[in-house]
Parts: sequence; structure tokens; C-alpha cells
Amino acid sequence: MAAISASIFGSFWVALGLVILLADIRAFRRAGPLRRKRTRVADLEDGAAAKLVGVVRLGGETLRAPLSGRSCAGWQVATAARNLFRWRPVDRNRSCAGFYLDDGTGEVFVPLDGEVELDLSVAARAHKGKRSRVPNKLQPLLSNHIEADERPRAYRCEEQTITDGMRVAVYGIFRSRPDQRPESARSYRGRSYCFVAETDADEGVHVSDDRATLG
Repeated sequence: MAAISASIFGSFWVALGLVILLADIRAFRRAGPLRRKRTRVADLEDGAAAKLVGVVRLGGETLRAPLSGRSCAGWQVATAARNLFRWRPVDRNRSCAGFYLDDGTGEVFVPLDGEVELDLSVAARAHKGKRSRVPNKLQPLLSNHIEADERPRAYRCEEQTITDGMRVAVYGIFRSRPDQRPESARSYRGRSYCFVAETDADEGVHVSDDRATLG
């Protein structure tokens, strides 16, 4: 009996270890080009691809996230509909303004238009039940889907945001451009230029707060 208990106990820990390992492998693969070694902003070369890790600083233009109401540099909402036993993705909405990334040695501007891949933690969730009314904040996100539905369905909306002070990793090709901000607004006042990520480059720009990318 003791041997059986020990075997079950050991199998449990082996299974748990495999689950954790699988989760880490999936996170590593999802990181894509953000798997590479990080570069300091101070060491950037004009036109080179690099991965940077730093803190988000909001620019002059900010947005209001639709679910949380937070001020942000950009937001993304993934909408899913309930189908029997699972949630099926049906839509993705995004609005972005761009932000500055500060790593302590310098800063770059990251525009969020064009080819930008966002992999961020869910900051807020909202649901609409199968028979319930649509909450006001979900009306812009769900109205078209509900009008097209042949029968009532439940919906889930998950919001991702880029907010001031959050730590993220950014991959892209960076170009040196004149800094258009007044000198008093620059974090590194001795510099008249600022590196800018190119969103129209072949691999685009990747932004993530996943722990696998922040090392």
C-alpha cells in the first residue's frame, strides 16, 4: 500500500513538472524574435534590429481603454463567443497612439501603427450573458455581432493595454530621427535625436510583457 501511495505521489510531481515545462516552452516559442539577447538603447546602431527591455513612458497623445477606462498608449480587445464547451475568437479591435521606451540608458519611440504584434497580459475582462442585455461599454464591440446572430450567444471581451510605467520588451528595426519634443520634455536632454521603431519593416514590431521575453 505504501509503495502504491509513493508511486502515485511521484507520478503527480512528474506530471506537474511536465505541465510547467510545456507552459515555459509555449511561452518561449510565442516570444518569436523577442527570444534574442537584449540590447541597451545606448548601444543601438542606426538601422539595426534589436530587442529592448524597459519601462513605458506615455507620449503626448494618449487613449482611454474601453473596458478598464485607463489612460494608455494603446489597447487591444479580443472578443470571443461561447460555443457549447469553448470560447471561439470572433473579433479583435485595436487603437494605438505609440509610446516611449526608457531602459535607463536612453529611450526610443515605438509607434503602434502598421505591422505591430502585441502579446500582453489581460488587464480587464467583461462578459455578456446569453440572455442578458449588452453593457454600455460593450456596445461598440458587440453590436455588429449581436445583430448578425441567429440565436442568443454569450460573449467575452478581454482587454490588453500599454500603460505608463509597465515593463515591456520591444523588438524591431530602429532608425535615428530628430527628436521633435521640446528639450525640457526629453528624459536624456543632451540628445537631439531619438531612435524610432520601423513598423513597416519585414518583421514589423513586437511588444510583449511576457516574463519569457523580459530577461
